[in-house]
Amino acid sequence: MGSHTHPCHDYSDLYETFMIGYRYFRNNEVLWRKHLGTLLPLSMPHCDAGVSPSRAMVLLAIHRAYLIRWESDFDCETPTEWWHVIKSEPEELEALSANTRSKVRRGDKRFLVEPASRKQILETGHAVYCKAYERYDTFEPMMTREDFCEAIMALPAETEFWVVRHRQSGEMVAFSENLVSDDACFYLSIWSTPDSLRQYASYALIYRMNLHYLNERGLRYVSDGARSISHNTGIHDFLIERFGFRKAYARLHVVYFPLLSPVVFALYPFRQRISQAQGPLCQKVNILLKQEAIRRSFKRHRTSQRALAN
Repeated sequence: MGSHTHPCHDYSDLYETFMIGYRYFRNNEVLWRKHLGTLLPLSMPHCDAGVSPSRAMVLLAIHRAYLIRWESDFDCETPTEWWHVIKSEPEELEALSANTRSKVRRGDKRFLVEPASRKQILETGHAVYCKAYERYDTFEPMMTREDFCEAIMALPAETEFWVVRHRQSGEMVAFSENLVSDDACFYLSIWSTPDSLRQYASYALIYRMNLHYLNERGLRYVSDGARSISHNTGIHDFLIERFGFRKAYARLHVVYFPLLSPVVFALYPFRQRISQAQGPLCQKVNILLKQEAIRRSFKRHRTSQRALAN
């Protein structure tokens, strides 16, 4: 179930990451993240990133990035090739399926779910991270405790944490890193121990966070992030089927650093062959070309609209 069955998901990211923390900066009151040479908005997708092609080039140069990506027309009525998975309706237990209600209640009975301070994550979060991380085959090394704590301390002030603890022992078995801004909440990453997943801790966590952010605080929506390009994950399907999340369609914008553009355009005709190649580099190129295909889908859509108008 995405990060709820694997250790971490970074929903706004170009590539899947198994790390805690990120580099970020602010531009025109918009929070941005830089990761693997890519600039991505961390501010909520309903906010206008205010990026023109010329401004995009400036940001790429200033931050020495290869590409910049953002969205517009968030939650439009017309289905597109790009979307975020969100829940905007209040959480109601009785509206969930009988099976989901049962698992939420079983998780609630065994675990205590509550907000947590940054200090609590610093004290005991690394042990949860390590247990969650060991379940996955990734080229990224496991973070040391020192690196983990440094990353947690560097997260923006808008970050909120939730923890899941065993009611009997008090042991932390999962924690969530959420970004709350602009009247919305982004479930950025969730880390769970394998045993807690089998005991429905993730059901209790999602349900309790939905209640808090949607019902108690009345936020506009909670988000599990954008469509995944790097891998097929069941997290979005899980949230849609179990907790009433939905696809909020949007328009994807991508601007490349000038030296990268001709490379992407030259490789694009060979994307099918590249998708069958093995190795980390081929995997990253494949993700880049998948993203390019999505970007081009909006160009085709505009062409179709003009043809219909004429």
